[in-house]
Amino acid sequence: MAKYQSRLDKRSKKNTNKILNIMIAVVVLLILVVGGSILIGGGNDKSSDTASSSTGNGGDKKASAEENKSDTDKSDDQDSNDKKAADDEEDKEKKEDKDEKKSDDDNEKDLKSEDDSKLKVQDGDEPNVDKTVVHPDWKPVGTSQSGEHVSSYDLGTPDWNEKVKALSYATGIPENNMTVWYIEGNGSPQKSIGTVSAKNDSQAYRVYLQWIDGEGWQPTKVQELIENDKN
Repeated sequence: MAKYQSRLDKRSKKNTNKILNIMIAVVVLLILVVGGSILIGGGNDKSSDTASSSTGNGGDKKASAEENKSDTDKSDDQDSNDKKAADDEEDKEKKEDKDEKKSDDDNEKDLKSEDDSKLKVQDGDEPNVDKTVVHPDWKPVGTSQSGEHVSSYDLGTPDWNEKVKALSYATGIPENNMTVWYIEGNGSPQKSIGTVSAKNDSQAYRVYLQWIDGEGWQPTKVQELIENDKN
């Protein structure tokens, strides 16, 4: 009976060990399955995050690149428009300068077209006058003024500058080499007298001017002075 009981104990213990081994195997298998699932799932999430991050960065870079390109194109267009406007303004100024120079050249050509043989020179019949010179073909020098004429004796005004031009025309002294000693009225708003000389030259001239409406100042007489009475 004791021997039989010992056999039963051995068999029971053997069965118990077998069950424990099976349970241990099942637990290990479950651990492996769960662990593998976690590892595989984590890898996929990381890969997905990486892909998403990569895609997002790529999109941002692309958007940034397109925005920069758009800004560059706008800047280039603005620079091009500014350059075109500057070129147009420069062309306009050149054309105006060319037209003005042509007008001045044409006017200068007309003013120099007189026949010197018609020039009349007389001995002076006034104090301090050595000679008196007149020319029947002297013309008005032209004017930029319009409306009712008002004679001006202020330096640099259009009327003053046109008087100086007429003084140069009558005496033959270039404006850039002429000293204007005095310009004054001559008994009427439409008449003036100017005293001039060439630079570094003591010979002075008194020039009589007459205003012609719409045409400017016209020399009528030049007196060669014995001495400069406006110096």
